[in-house]
Amino acid sequence: MKKHLLIIALIALIFQVSAQIDIKNVTNVPMANPIEINDIIEPSQMGGEELLWYEDFANDSIPNISTEDIAGYGNWRWSNTSPGGQWSENTGLIQSETPDNGFMIMEADFYNTSPQNGVADGEVGENPINATFTIGPIDLSSSETEELVLQFYSNYRICCFYSPSTSNDLNVYISTDGGTVFSDLNYIEGETFEVNVEKETFSQIPLGNFAPNIDSVYFKFEWIGTHYYWMIDDISVIQRPEYDLKMQSAWLTMENPANIEYYSIPLSQMPDEMLIGAEVYNYGYQDDMNVILNGSIESTSYGATIEYEMVESDSTSYIETDFFDISMLGVGTYDFTAEISSSGDDPTIEDNTLTREFVISEDMYSIGGLYEMEEWIGTGWPGGDDTADGVRYANFFDIKSDATLSSITIDLDTDSHPTSLGTFQTEAGGEVIAYVCDTTGIFNPLVETLDVDLGGVIWQSDFLLLQQNHVDWGKMVIDVDELNLSPNAYYIVVEFYSNGLQSDILIRDDTSVPQPWWASLIYYPSDQTWYSNPNAASIRIGLDGNQNLSENNIMNIEYFPNPANNYISISTNELLFGQSNIRIYNIIGELVKDYQYSDFGNFQEININELKQGSYILELENNNTLNQQKLIIE
Repeated sequence: MKKHLLIIALIALIFQVSAQIDIKNVTNVPMANPIEINDIIEPSQMGGEELLWYEDFANDSIPNISTEDIAGYGNWRWSNTSPGGQWSENTGLIQSETPDNGFMIMEADFYNTSPQNGVADGEVGENPINATFTIGPIDLSSSETEELVLQFYSNYRICCFYSPSTSNDLNVYISTDGGTVFSDLNYIEGETFEVNVEKETFSQIPLGNFAPNIDSVYFKFEWIGTHYYWMIDDISVIQRPEYDLKMQSAWLTMENPANIEYYSIPLSQMPDEMLIGAEVYNYGYQDDMNVILNGSIESTSYGATIEYEMVESDSTSYIETDFFDISMLGVGTYDFTAEISSSGDDPTIEDNTLTREFVISEDMYSIGGLYEMEEWIGTGWPGGDDTADGVRYANFFDIKSDATLSSITIDLDTDSHPTSLGTFQTEAGGEVIAYVCDTTGIFNPLVETLDVDLGGVIWQSDFLLLQQNHVDWGKMVIDVDELNLSPNAYYIVVEFYSNGLQSDILIRDDTSVPQPWWASLIYYPSDQTWYSNPNAASIRIGLDGNQNLSENNIMNIEYFPNPANNYISISTNELLFGQSNIRIYNIIGELVKDYQYSDFGNFQEININELKQGSYILELENNNTLNQQKLIIE
């Protein structure tokens, strides 16, 4: 059955995937996910010719609202605070026009958190919550046309099965007979939702098939599911325009790999051709003809134009130009623009254009970097203790020409983040391992579950201590000993250890541009599964000598024995002259031993019998070069 879509923020299916690679194992987890928002000032600016009715929930005792707790475990209610429950407490208010004066909320997490419904302390309830709220009667008889639109702000997160499912759903209904019989409006979010993903939308649903211009209309909103919540605010009905195209998203991408959009590409890895595409929705009730997409790179002569015969009413089209030559573009920062036009009389042409920045760099390669919108991810969030140690993040990099990998940079999130699982903040003392992995098997349809090392490890760093200077700088740069990369695709992976959440490591997650499922991945050690991240984790690489101002590493160091108890020997393949220091840090980054040498040579033995059992980081510094290794004392 078709579900109606009006200006709701949807991305093509390939951009939407944000669940596990093995979707059979989807469970409810407290994901930190992107919020997708349409920047809307007021409903009348969305193309509606007349606002017929409006409810902003400014009164907590609205007389024309009724609620029904169908399953008996929890009901809709009026609220002006964010959702409760152990997995929803970190959620903010709905981003509507008037969130502070109140909205309607179904907080399923609250009803499945102790002590509600007999849920034991520390346990997670799985009670199947089903409840509705109904608003009406609403007088829409002043409209001379049936072409009306229901619109509202929505913020939801749902679990745990993909649509279609009888276990969880979001539904909206209409009644035009005084509230006796309700017809399903086929709300698109109830068909396209991603499990465990928070989504903020401004939804508009056409009512023309239901003869709504009468004096007794009712709308009903239904929640089905165990977790998490649904917030609804600023409901209104407007008259629908005859013609109105809206650009939902736009992209600049290459032929191979298709769909991924890099923020910064080194000049040596640039393709000769790219295309510009757009997701276009026809909000008008007439088919729009002679639809033209004009894609251009500003301040240059590069671009292309393509014409589509028609975009049908109440439908979305994905329009792309032909590939056009960009081979003469040099290093610099550029803007690309996608602009849509048609033969229809569009009343809101201001939403027909999107522009975004991209970079051609000397040697920096990154998916993220725009940071118009961002989230944070890291040890312990989501997942608490289950993701405290061994969580991995991977970004996909396409190498078109022979290159040398010189550095890996991680942008840290250093803010404090209070959550239902405690407060998270990056601190010195955590440990990082970096990998370069093969991508074999990623696109093989017969592969349902990915190995922890993806297609196999090509290169691996030592255990590296996250130090206070990294936190102060807001980034950690890992030097690579000039690893040659032949033309192919690679995953750059970083693995974090917080020593049982004693030293959190958080990184930025750029949500500005939706990415295909394989662009950025997350590995949770608790279930040994890779998840897709539809955003861009803050991992970038430097090629061909780019060191990103990082410390150089001393290579070919051997520490023995490890694990150790009384002593440890340190040997090098080359003589180390000048000032040398051996430092030992505990798991929270505190310096516990510091040995100084004016002439290290190539061998030293140090006494460690005063140190307690546990994990440490041993660091050797010589003439401003470093080597770090994890040390276990038994």
